Amino acid sequence: MEMYLKQLELEEPIEVFNLLEETVKEGWGLIDSMTREEFPKYLEDKYTEDLGVDLKNGRVPQTTYWLYVDGIPSGMILIRRRINESLLKRGGHIGYYIKKDHRRKGYGKKMLSLCLDILRKEGLDKVLITCNVDNLGSQKIIEGNNGVLENIVDGSKRYWIDIN
Repeated sequence: MEMYLKQLELEEPIEVFNLLEETVKEGWGLIDSMTREEFPKYLEDKYTEDLGVDLKNGRVPQTTYWLYVDGIPSGMILIRRRINESLLKRGGHIGYYIKKDHRRKGYGKKMLSLCLDILRKEGLDKVLITCNVDNLGSQKIIEGNNGVLENIVDGSKRYWIDIN
């Protein structure tokens, strides 16, 4: 099985749109809705967000990667190399999503591991990852990557992972 992360580009296949559409249906919170016609603008916005251009109030630059499993977009992961006060409480350095039909197969754990490799190579020492207290799958992914629970704030578990 081939599994890798691919950084967002200005042009992406329709399968990536379908992945995003699934996040909308599940209420993941990344986007409220999107049509195929809006997809190129979304990609452009995420591309410039990574560069730190025209950030909305309270936002920090973040890089989007797609998890590909055997050539199929199966998840996404967002990396924030710096965080603000809001993300320190909820959100952290990394957010991720695995397609519903690809869960419970170890993809999330591997995706986070690949992401941590990227950040390690960039020189980060530790990262904060948060998840809802009732999200057992996410807790297993984080703990499976050596996440250490610091505390719970407003229904969000806050984990630190040393990556040096």
